[in-house]
Amino acid sequence: MSSNPGAAQVSPQDKARTALFQAITEAAEAAKEYRGTARAESLKNLAEAYAWVSSPAQPH
Repeated sequence: MSSNPGAAQVSPQDKARTALFQAITEAAEAAKEYRGTARAESLKNLAEAYAWVSSPAQPH
């Protein structure tokens, strides 16, 4: 429970989406400096995870 009763509750899905979006943003920025298949694969995996968390009922 939050110590602030008026504070909005953030769902675990929203927390995951936010964390994944931040990781995608950071990975995309890093990919500008370092080109390589490992970075591209990592970015693709993060994007797939974001899609799954955002729309779990859709096939991915």
